[in-house]
Amino acid sequence: MSNVKTGLRYIAYVRKSEERKERQELSIPAQIRRIEEQFPDLNIVAWLEPESKSAFKPGRPIFNKAIRMIREDLADGVVSYYPNRLSRNEIDAAELTYMLRTGVLKDLKFCTYNFENTPEGIWMLQSLLSTGQYESAKQGRDVSRGMTQKAKDGERPGVVAQGYMKIPVLDEYGNPKIRPKDHKVVTKTDVDPQRYELVKKMWTMLLSGIYTPRQICKIANEEWGYRTRKTEKMGGNPLGLSSIYRIFNNPFYAGWIVHEGEWSQGKHQPMITLDEYDYAQIILKERGKPRVNTYEYAFTGLMVCGECGCSVVGKHNAKFVKREGRIVHYVHYHCTRKSEVRPCSQTKYTTVEDLEKEIDAELAKYTILPEFRDLALDILNRNHQVEVKERRQIYATQQRNRNEVQERLDNLIDMRTKGELDENEYTRSRTRLKAEMARIDDALRNTEQRAEDWLELSERAFNFATYARIHFKEGTPRQKRDILMTLGENLTLKDGKLTITPNEWLKPIGESYPVLEKRYLYVRTKQKAKSSDDNLALASISESWRAQWDSNPRHAA
Repeated sequence: MSNVKTGLRYIAYVRKSEERKERQELSIPAQIRRIEEQFPDLNIVAWLEPESKSAFKPGRPIFNKAIRMIREDLADGVVSYYPNRLSRNEIDAAELTYMLRTGVLKDLKFCTYNFENTPEGIWMLQSLLSTGQYESAKQGRDVSRGMTQKAKDGERPGVVAQGYMKIPVLDEYGNPKIRPKDHKVVTKTDVDPQRYELVKKMWTMLLSGIYTPRQICKIANEEWGYRTRKTEKMGGNPLGLSSIYRIFNNPFYAGWIVHEGEWSQGKHQPMITLDEYDYAQIILKERGKPRVNTYEYAFTGLMVCGECGCSVVGKHNAKFVKREGRIVHYVHYHCTRKSEVRPCSQTKYTTVEDLEKEIDAELAKYTILPEFRDLALDILNRNHQVEVKERRQIYATQQRNRNEVQERLDNLIDMRTKGELDENEYTRSRTRLKAEMARIDDALRNTEQRAEDWLELSERAFNFATYARIHFKEGTPRQKRDILMTLGENLTLKDGKLTITPNEWLKPIGESYPVLEKRYLYVRTKQKAKSSDDNLALASISESWRAQWDSNPRHAA
């Protein structure tokens, strides 16, 4: 089946399915053979060298060369095995179809797809190329999901660390297990008998505090003759200094797998304990070398010294208690005392425990009962319906004004086209109307957000006041930092005492809530059976509070 268009010159383009040699959809010789057999009479002016780059991303040199030859009129068309050999990304696909529509590229031929250079043919080609792009994207997502799941299951995705190796998992008959879908051999992590003890000795030397990473690297390479595990493409080389640091910064050796920022307990045999790993990071830091950040300071950079105004930062000390086999951690906050203008006498450190007690006491001033929150939110939702109705009325008026300005702009263009306005008059009027249009658009956006912002900010205040203290007590360092930032500003630390200016939307809670809570508890105690009158009484208490702090709800934005 030749189906040759007389006079057209073709470029033959072949590409591997993947950049890895061992995985190809159709081998290069097979693609070439199919093209020669199927199009024996085709005028092929150039057989380009096989493309080794993936088509999922633009920037393939051989593909770009083919496009360049077409544009320079050195060829008229391209022949390939299948459309996805040419493209699996949107940019290259768009360039091909645009060149076809504009006549720069006159024809495409494929061994397994019949393309016709018609509007319908180009449309079908676009659909086929889009499908190829989707399949590649889906495959990448599935691979990423599989790697994440593998890490959660306790197996490190990809290449394992020095001192370990991948071995096949055997079935009950002693044969390697095979995954049913892609027929890959199932593997697990095991110790590398040639390197495990040597790497473990490197850790012992580092933890002793006597050897530096550079000395350990030199001893391993020159005295032990250490060489990395050899694979098909790499390995068999001495350790570099960067490899030594990768070993000492890798929690894999303590039995943990870190994948995309998440830590999972590994199934492999740990080489050291987690405490030893943490202690190693401290040793590396003291030597001024790169390391994994083993402690997150929740409040560093948020506070300033109440005496000199310099930043208050955290300091982490650790002591390895040999008789207990663990590390004791100490965290303090202190003034950096870096001011050259104002001397500072704040030399005393504040423990993180004392600082968190100060923050907890401040949060206690703005904590409300969960029952009170529910009543307040019920009123907020009812008022929100009124707010929505008002917003719609305002929005309709603003939209009419916008339509009028748009109509005046359209008329202005007609007048300019008919010569009724000169260039200067047209420019001045157009600028004025555009500015008016921008003001209306801004007002429209504000109106669209007003009701949502009003309700969201109100809910945020009540939720924070109800749950912030609980979350602060049980939260992570990052959550504690966020709560403190939400609580207030102008945070100063002096003589171990923390001073905070609360955010505006919290002030009415601290000022009004204690009295309202007493009224609320009185009503609740007096009438245990909740009648409708009781509900109204409780609602009026909540409503009176909300009216005090919500007179200008946008102040919390």
